[in-house]
Amino acid sequence: MPKITTENLNLWYGDFQALKKINLAFEEKRITAIIGPSGCGKSTLLRIFNRMNDLIEGVRVEGAVLIDGENIFD
Repeated sequence: MPKITTENLNLWYGDFQALKKINLAFEEKRITAIIGPSGCGKSTLLRIFNRMNDLIEGVRVEGAVLIDGENIFD
């Protein structure tokens, strides 16, 4: 079972959709690199795992983020 899983994860900053249908699985005790060009959503994804986007006004999240099988948004 993966340590962290995202299921159909979407995120909007107001009207701008920054993440679209992200489905990932991160295995426990593995090093994982998230790479991509500037502005592609790497930091936004990491902020979701830490619930830091909750502090930003106008952010809306849909989908699920499971850590050890438990949805962090429940």
